[in-house]
Amino acid sequence: MGNDRLQKPFFPVFLDLSEKCVIVAGGGSIAERRIRTLRGFVGRIRIIAPEIRGGIRELLSPDGQAGFSEGGTAVITWAAKRYDRRDLQDADLVLACTDDPERNREIYRDCRDLGIPVNDCSDKRNCDFYFPGIVQKDGIVIGINGSGADHHRVKAVRQEIEKTLGCRHSLYPDHPGTADGRTNYEGMAERRDEEAKSYHREP
Repeated sequence: MGNDRLQKPFFPVFLDLSEKCVIVAGGGSIAERRIRTLRGFVGRIRIIAPEIRGGIRELLSPDGQAGFSEGGTAVITWAAKRYDRRDLQDADLVLACTDDPERNREIYRDCRDLGIPVNDCSDKRNCDFYFPGIVQKDGIVIGINGSGADHHRVKAVRQEIEKTLGCRHSLYPDHPGTADGRTNYEGMAERRDEEAKSYHREP
C-alpha cells in the first residue's frame, strides 16, 4: 500500500487556512522552514518542542498574543514541552517534524485516529498531504509538486516559472511536507539550492 500511495498523483487544492490552527511538533531546521512557509497563510501556528532554534525564536509572536492572525502573518506560539496527544485538541493541521522518527510515527497515528490531516517529515508514507514548491507574485500563488518522487524536477520547474514571471525570490520548494522560507529573502538562492541536495533525507 505504501509504495502504491507514493505513485499516485496528489490533487492540488488551495485552502483557506486563515482561521486554522497548525501544530508543528519539533523545533529544528525542518520545522523552521515549514513555519516560514506557512506563516503568511495560516491564522495560528503552535510549536510543540522542548527547545527551538534561534530562527524560530525570531518568528514568535509577542508574549500574551493569542487568537488568530489579523494582519496576514500567523500568531506563532511555543509550548516548551514534549509532544503529548492532548496537544492535538485544537489542531486543524499537524506537521510531525521532530528528530525522532518513532515520535513522528506516534503523532501520525494519533492524528489518523482523530481525523486530523498530518505530515510526517521522516516518512513520506505517513503523509496525508505534501507541501509544494511555491512561487508567489502579485497575488498569484503557484504550487508545484512531484508526489514526493522527483524533487530535482520540481526544483527545475519552479525555477522556470520564476524566470517566466520575473521573480527574484520565491518560497522554497520541498517534498512531502517540507518547504523552505515563507518570507521572500534576498540573496538566498545559493542556500536554497544547497539545501535542495538534502531533500531525499527530508520527506
